[in-house]
Amino acid sequence: MLDLVRSSFGGEIIHLLSGGRLLRFPDQQPGFILPSSFGVRDTDDPVPLSTTIKNDPETEIKLAANKLGDESGSPPSSAPSPFGPNYIVDWYGPNDPENPHNWSDRKKLFILTEICILTFAVYIGSAMYTPGLEQIMEEFHVNDVVALLPLAVYVMAYGIGPMIFAPLSEAPVVGRNWVYIPSLFLFVIFQVPTALMTNIGGLIALRAITGFVSSPPLANGGASIGDVIKLNNLSYGLVLWSVSALMGPVMGPLLGSIFAQTKDWRWTFWCLLWISGLAFVILVFFLPETSEATILQRRARRLRKLTGDNKYTTKAEQEYLNKAFREVAHESFVRPFIITFLEPGVFFLNCYTALIYAVMYSWFEAFPLVFVGIHNFNLIQTGLSYIGIVVGGIVAAITFCATMYFYIVPRLQSGAPPEMIFRVALFAAPLLPVSILIFGWSSTVSVHWIVPIIASGVFLMGGYTIFQVVFNYLGMSYPRFLASVFAGNDFFRSCFAAAFPLFAKAMFVRMGSVRFPIAWGSTLLAGISLVMVLIPIALLILGHRLRSRSKYAN
Repeated sequence: MLDLVRSSFGGEIIHLLSGGRLLRFPDQQPGFILPSSFGVRDTDDPVPLSTTIKNDPETEIKLAANKLGDESGSPPSSAPSPFGPNYIVDWYGPNDPENPHNWSDRKKLFILTEICILTFAVYIGSAMYTPGLEQIMEEFHVNDVVALLPLAVYVMAYGIGPMIFAPLSEAPVVGRNWVYIPSLFLFVIFQVPTALMTNIGGLIALRAITGFVSSPPLANGGASIGDVIKLNNLSYGLVLWSVSALMGPVMGPLLGSIFAQTKDWRWTFWCLLWISGLAFVILVFFLPETSEATILQRRARRLRKLTGDNKYTTKAEQEYLNKAFREVAHESFVRPFIITFLEPGVFFLNCYTALIYAVMYSWFEAFPLVFVGIHNFNLIQTGLSYIGIVVGGIVAAITFCATMYFYIVPRLQSGAPPEMIFRVALFAAPLLPVSILIFGWSSTVSVHWIVPIIASGVFLMGGYTIFQVVFNYLGMSYPRFLASVFAGNDFFRSCFAAAFPLFAKAMFVRMGSVRFPIAWGSTLLAGISLVMVLIPIALLILGHRLRSRSKYAN
């Protein structure tokens, strides 16, 4: 428990404010022995160092540092580090307990759970207020499109955020927690003026801000899981994390409907304040820093302070400080668009995931038309109708994990190309047009309400599997530029998801008939998704050729 608190955001603040006297790290304790393998010059030659930190740690470590310089000679004067001649700080050995990959399975599972809680706590806010749309329209005297703008700008903003927060979290001096915790704090605080807002313009502006500060889990959640889970098990961790990302937008309308019906639309934001506030209280003291670069940077900072010698640094710290602002800006804002639009495989896969995301968000408009307009559900009953999507997602996650373990991983380990994962998509892709058609044409008075609910679950089974296939393929094909690839994908599908709800209701109503209100609109979406089935087929056949011609792909 102590190591969780010590390396958390709150623990770091306490440590800094106490001048290092509270929540000390092992290398700050009297009697600490530096391993003989510690100390690597910037020439990558090992430099022996072994001493014991006694009751006067500063004196002892300074003596050790002087000994290090005497034994190894002066480092090359051409060292690029701003610290001058330097020594690269690394792990104290292969079993260093501060290395995230050496943490116990229990600790890793606890951190994975915390990342899932964080993701759920902010993503539930996207559509949580939608059950109160009628109340917002009546109070602010606006039409349904304007009342949906707070949803659209929220989704758009959390698509833009990863382009800033993803590279920021890679900076050794920042890390994951200094992005997660302050942004979550702002998210919690901004729920108060949102719940009290008295005009639609202010509501839209505040939703854009909260959407932006909600994006770090989308930007860095997968990276945090990758920090602690080794590559051969990473897919399973990402599957569990993505379930929490799915549960947020789906459970939002359920909880929102309860408060919108029993109280009013403002209480949906008070509920969001409670959920995100509880997450903040837990994470601020119990979510440890997981970035290897940041953990080592803080170790180097402690050694610099104890020795009074600025020669201690890390490889990541040097690399980051040597980057020009123009290079960082190019990586953050330009390269994601270059890869998205100039890499055919990435572009079409982004279109596919964007369509799935957009259809799911358009159902925030379709569900009230079906379950309120046709089956006369109240708000709470309409919220419960989203349970079908939850069940479909859970079934898909379990099935995909089993498929990874028994089918995909053994073949990849045998040397199969990344494109073989699209064989799984060939089974999942047809579920999308079929389920959309069933949902649309079963949404009529003569058909029981359970049928469209089952269809929505089947849609998520197919959609969730496609998402996992796409993310795993992109991860295997573009490992050097993964942040850029995922940032582009986030932005692409968020744009679609933000736009679709604005015209979805008009599309369903104008294309529908009295007997089948959303049938023809659903048929249009099913036709588009049927065409999209060609994408995994084409990449299964031609994907390796596209990768061989790419300067970004492996």
